[in-house]
Amino acid sequence: MSSKLTEKNVNIGGMTCAACVRRVEKKLGKVEGVKSVAVNLATNSAAVEYDPAVVDMDEIAQEIERIGYVYKGVDRDIADDETELYYAKALKLSAPVAFIVFLFSMVIMLPHKYMEISNWVMMVLTLYVMYFGGRSFYKIAWKNLKNRTSDMNTLLALGTLSAFGYSAAVTVFHDFFMEHNMAHVYYDASVVIITFILLGKLLETRAKKKAAGAIEALLNLAPKTATIIENDGEREVAVSSLKIGDLIRVKPGGSIAVDGEVEHGQGSVDESMLTGESLPVSKRAGDSLFAGTILTSGTLLYKATSVGTDTVLAGIIKAVKGATASKPRVQRMADQVSAVFVPVVILIAGATLGLWMIFGPEPVFTNSLLAFVSVLIVACPCAMGLATPTAVMVATGRGAFEGILVKNGETLEKACKVNRVIFDKTGTLTTGKLRVEEVYTAVGYTEDKLVSYSASLEALSEHPLAKAVATCAKDKNLPLHPVEDFINIDGEGVKGMVDGREVLVGKLDFLKVNGVDAVPSDFAGSHVYVAVDGVYVGVFGVADTVKDDAADTVAKLKKMGIVPVIISGDNEKSVKSVADKLEIFEYFSGVSPKGKLEKLHEYRDRGDIVAMVGDGINDAAALAASDVGFAMSGGTEVAMQSGDITIIGDKTDRIVKAIKLSGYTLAIIRENLFWAFFYNIVLIPLAAGAFYPVFGIRMMPMYAGIAMAFSSVSVVSNSLRLKIKRL
Repeated sequence: MSSKLTEKNVNIGGMTCAACVRRVEKKLGKVEGVKSVAVNLATNSAAVEYDPAVVDMDEIAQEIERIGYVYKGVDRDIADDETELYYAKALKLSAPVAFIVFLFSMVIMLPHKYMEISNWVMMVLTLYVMYFGGRSFYKIAWKNLKNRTSDMNTLLALGTLSAFGYSAAVTVFHDFFMEHNMAHVYYDASVVIITFILLGKLLETRAKKKAAGAIEALLNLAPKTATIIENDGEREVAVSSLKIGDLIRVKPGGSIAVDGEVEHGQGSVDESMLTGESLPVSKRAGDSLFAGTILTSGTLLYKATSVGTDTVLAGIIKAVKGATASKPRVQRMADQVSAVFVPVVILIAGATLGLWMIFGPEPVFTNSLLAFVSVLIVACPCAMGLATPTAVMVATGRGAFEGILVKNGETLEKACKVNRVIFDKTGTLTTGKLRVEEVYTAVGYTEDKLVSYSASLEALSEHPLAKAVATCAKDKNLPLHPVEDFINIDGEGVKGMVDGREVLVGKLDFLKVNGVDAVPSDFAGSHVYVAVDGVYVGVFGVADTVKDDAADTVAKLKKMGIVPVIISGDNEKSVKSVADKLEIFEYFSGVSPKGKLEKLHEYRDRGDIVAMVGDGINDAAALAASDVGFAMSGGTEVAMQSGDITIIGDKTDRIVKAIKLSGYTLAIIRENLFWAFFYNIVLIPLAAGAFYPVFGIRMMPMYAGIAMAFSSVSVVSNSLRLKIKRL
């Protein structure tokens, strides 16, 4: 029997295009013990799920190295500073020399003996650029050849080596080529292409780093060190060394290091990263604290309750990283295309060379070689590999800061297609906190006296309705009286002596059993009846309060063409009351969890794309069965929620924002893929010379290099627009 599967985020160097993505997924997926592999070109990483009893990370690392890439460890930060530094250094070494070669190639009127010297100088300088600038491309291309595969590096190597090989032959056998009028060299094509590819890769890496900025900001929310209290005083330690039960002191302006509970002191904490609320939250002994939040005033001593990967912040980061590693269906289609793209391009380039050799103008070989190289360079499928992961990465990072945790890329693709949203009432549209909405008093009895007497008894009970009555007295600043002979009848009510008078508080039947003739109330919510000395004196109307932004959320959903529905287990009056307040015309009450599931399937069977909004616990089955499940969360146990999208805090408008974010993301992905394919559909024929016979237009290799670099940068830059989209 196999052991429990383990998932690791493996960082991989050397991946450059969609073909690399497909290759790594295919090769690693064949390793015995590896269950699944999802490569993310935007983060240069792969989410690998494997059985540690069958294969270990060392074997996975060896396979990565064997197929031509670089294993860079596991679970590192998103930003790949090493890659950026490499491209920056390579460009710095190559660009000045490439410029010199370019200048030499422009000087075509030199005497014969000086031209030979010039060619030798350019050959040496080109070798320098190819080694210091293009070494990594050639290294991977060589490993590709040994493994009988191909990718962007193969195209780049074929193109630049072809131009260099011909030029080197001209340099060494100069007289022979002069006799046949074929003495022109193309060292400039090789060095300029390499330089522009390096520049494009550097810009692409920086853009990818900016795209990952939101995720990096999450990683940087928690402090690196914390001050712990020990018997011999205070000591500053690394947050990674903290243990459950440690006492930690945080001062004004400091960040909470790990999740914990206040032991001593009081202060205000900015929890906007979790709840979205801009106002600081007051904290005192017994209150919960969360890693990454900031103490704005006061000093707190708190006990660590969750550390490391168990904190709320760690759960958020894990959820975001997991989403960036997954692939929407549209990207999987692009990956399938990229699997055959490079071999097809090589065939097109070969056909281009042959056709130009047969039908091309003089100098035949020169023009044929330039067309061959241009096709190889312009067709590099980098943009295809970056089209989706960069958009998903920016979107999930943006979502995290909006209080929206998206489980995977497929969810981002589906959420914008939802046309019906089913709400569970309690905890979603309502706060889940009962409050006294109305107070009815019998003739001759004051409201304050009714509330004061009732709350004196209810303050001794733990029932939610009792707490609502006690809170009512507190809000009115009414006094509580001493209680004697207190009796609590579970699920029915309470009774006792207050100021020498017998007071009963509870259900209507509870009063009737005790001989009180009470008047039934028609209030839509729950009822708490009160009697004093055997006489009915009043009733409290208690209801679950509707969230402040619920009405606006429902209105926005309607405007988007989405039908809101309430399906609740509560009674008819309670559900109807909330539905009327929010102008929701389709609602169902008294529905069991199984009934919710059946209703959901009924909607789906008739063609609706259904989202379910629930608390993530009682509605787990419906959340899992829906097309998109929105799990509402108060900010604790985020990673354990069962929905596709977790809404942090009580803001229902984040459901609307999540749907909008989905729509924007899918639009950006489609734009990216369109332009990625458009570049190749238009530029490959242009590079091949398809427009030359009629329009006299063709593409030189150096321009092909510029176009290829620009395609990748433009795709990443387009994804960055998600950072500023108004949700």
